Amino acid sequence: MNGSNVAVINTGKPLAGTKRALASIRASQYFQKDERILIKPNYVTNDLPRTGVTTDPRVVLGVVEYLQDSGFDDIIVAEGGSTDFDTMETFEKVGLIDVIRDIELIDLNRDERVEVTIPNAAKLKKINVAKTFFECDAIVSVAKLKVHRLAVVTLNMKNMMGGILPKSIMHEDIHEKIVDLNRRFMPRLGVIDGVIGCQTHETGCDPVRSNVIVAGSDAVAVDAIGALLMGINPHDVKHLELAALVGMGTNDLNQIEITGDDLKKLQKRYRRADL
Repeated sequence: MNGSNVAVINTGKPLAGTKRALASIRASQYFQKDERILIKPNYVTNDLPRTGVTTDPRVVLGVVEYLQDSGFDDIIVAEGGSTDFDTMETFEKVGLIDVIRDIELIDLNRDERVEVTIPNAAKLKKINVAKTFFECDAIVSVAKLKVHRLAVVTLNMKNMMGGILPKSIMHEDIHEKIVDLNRRFMPRLGVIDGVIGCQTHETGCDPVRSNVIVAGSDAVAVDAIGALLMGINPHDVKHLELAALVGMGTNDLNQIEITGDDLKKLQKRYRRADL
């Protein structure tokens, strides 16, 4: 892992807060100038960001502008949400098309497929992955601060599901499969949009205004902090425990250095999803 420095920024301004979070950890250091960087938001449905279900486009814009200002120019935004929704129509409905200009937007669900074998996988041995997802040099996950019925939380590690089809293969042994998927497709940088979070149910949200942006290069650590912000012990999230055990990152709060604002003051107790 590259490190466990995690930015926690108290903000109600998605664009400015995201840029501040990325600057505070010097996020540009984790990329090379000639790399193709894929930004992967969470548009699992076409619900508006104010519902707590989907990533605020201004957070995505904050990542794009930070990278562009840092000299990176090969950037794409790509997502493959629930197949019940047309991804490009979702981009339009949530306002992404209005704020992201001169950057290619890609529907991963309609992309050419590549079969990928995952070395050392416990449960997810082979998967069909969108070619664009497979061929990019680095992934920036821009997740939403959300609980989940099966996975406890749905943050950066689980967000990688958007690159595969069918997604239903993940639901049995979901924690082990999230770890397996990230063995091959771990985001280089993880960002969490927690300006408005999601409690109770991942797609039938009861929105919570948490006013926080989280970012870091250790996706396990970022997700651990995301869990804590929702009042969930990171050690109670099995895929974070498993990922830490195999050396993919840390969910040990004693090994995570917080940059920015007071984590304790930002913690809330989100209602957990019911099975």
